[in-house]
Amino acid sequence: MKKIVSLLLTALMAFSAMTVGAVSASAAEDDNIAFKAGSRIYFDNTDTQWDKIYFYAWNYGYFGDFVPMEKEEAKVDEEGNPVGDNLYYVVTPVDVPATVEQGGVSVPTEYFLFTNSTDWSGQQTANMSVETGMNTYKPVKTDGEFTYDAEKHITSVDLSFTDIAPQPEILAAPLSKDFTGSITVSVYAFNVPAGETATYQVNEEEPVAFTGSHSFTFTETTTLTVTLGDVSKTYTYTEKSEAVITATAKDYTGDIYVYTFGGDRVGTSFNKMTYDADEEVYTYSINGSAQVIFTTSDNWDTARKFIIRDANGNVLPNQEPLVSAGEEVTYTLTLS
Repeated sequence: MKKIVSLLLTALMAFSAMTVGAVSASAAEDDNIAFKAGSRIYFDNTDTQWDKIYFYAWNYGYFGDFVPMEKEEAKVDEEGNPVGDNLYYVVTPVDVPATVEQGGVSVPTEYFLFTNSTDWSGQQTANMSVETGMNTYKPVKTDGEFTYDAEKHITSVDLSFTDIAPQPEILAAPLSKDFTGSITVSVYAFNVPAGETATYQVNEEEPVAFTGSHSFTFTETTTLTVTLGDVSKTYTYTEKSEAVITATAKDYTGDIYVYTFGGDRVGTSFNKMTYDADEEVYTYSINGSAQVIFTTSDNWDTARKFIIRDANGNVLPNQEPLVSAGEEVTYTLTLS
């Protein structure tokens, strides 16, 4: 398993957006803010030398998004010091608190990592925490090697501060995404220069001027364009039907759970499959897409994993398959 985000599953994008807003408001009230909305988080690619860099985040304006990081074009900071050619950045849509409460204890906020692929097949860092006064993350080598954790995630990451003047920023979050039912999307404009106006355009409708942010709820496939000056960004939100899983489990009687993660999941979840006694099949529908594992219980301490086979009884080479929105799949499950 390449990545399991240890956060509660957020079932609806609308609920996620409201939750994030509530966190930001609270953070603003007690000044517990590591990154203000519109700030840049930097990645220093000096040692990694990745061809592509993605900021993968599961909270604070992003929803399991692989955000392509953009190259920093500034050559010097506000004091004229050289910046270098290896910095890449992403913009934070909402305020990010420096710490959050977990079990009554205040801990640094952890909600993103860096990777060079969008399918977990490449390299990635461990989950990153924020630190007040630091905005730049640099994986570093010691004696020519990175330090890794047990899951082969890079842990040797130095933090520093890059002092570059705030720049005009526009974006929409979440990014282009498939959805089922509905999706809530927000557009943002930061540091808009005097005399200029940010606009959004829904499909072929007339552009609409906005300041700060504006939210929508889409229930059908929609194209959204955000523009400021000569910069324009286009996002597509594609409506898909639910993914449907049908499974048979010969020589097994009892409950079957499907564990969902990855895909467009914001967290992980055990989900009990529905059993049809007449047809002798188990079914489950996914609102979106997810990688799946089938188990005998909803607790890893007691669960046994099923072997996933195709309709002909052949063992699937990938035992954690991705089931995409709109897809209908049939599996045969065995315990041996």
